[in-house]
Amino acid sequence: MECHTPKNLSLEEHEKRTLSRRELLKALLASGGVAATSMLLPCEWTSPDVEVGVLPAHAQVSPTSTPSPTATPVRGAIIGCYVMNASGGGNISPTSTLRTYADVSHPVDPGGITLRRTIILNESGSSQELDMTTGNTDASGRFSPPDFDLSTVSPPISQGNDRVSVLWEFVDPADGTNDCQNNIDVV
Repeated sequence: MECHTPKNLSLEEHEKRTLSRRELLKALLASGGVAATSMLLPCEWTSPDVEVGVLPAHAQVSPTSTPSPTATPVRGAIIGCYVMNASGGGNISPTSTLRTYADVSHPVDPGGITLRRTIILNESGSSQELDMTTGNTDASGRFSPPDFDLSTVSPPISQGNDRVSVLWEFVDPADGTNDCQNNIDVV
């Protein structure tokens, strides 16, 4: 095989024969023939020039220690909140006693997670806080505060015009940040 080197080619012929790697790969793929590729390959491959320098003192980085990972606490979530009358039914009247409870996921604290239950009466155009109770979940993650008797509300609740809202929320944001709310029409 005859090798065409810059020694036996004129400058013009040499520039015509010099290919970039991209052009070489295109030619190899396009031609597909061994004879055609052998004519395009150079006789010698040369390594690229690499320049090595030294960084100035202000650009050098001091070694640092890698911080050890810290555990992220698992937060709980209120996964269910429930309101019913004392007999377990869903109808709430002005004289009903409300039975409520909320369930929390990940009750990791053996002492329980502290929740707040707020009962609000929403009358036409205004609202009134009826009760706020705070307490801890049990080992299963349930908080069941004492029942609340609607017949003790003064002035009395109107049938058909009023709505009771029960809001559940975490007292400590480190325990969880969501809330849960029930809105019940008084019938």
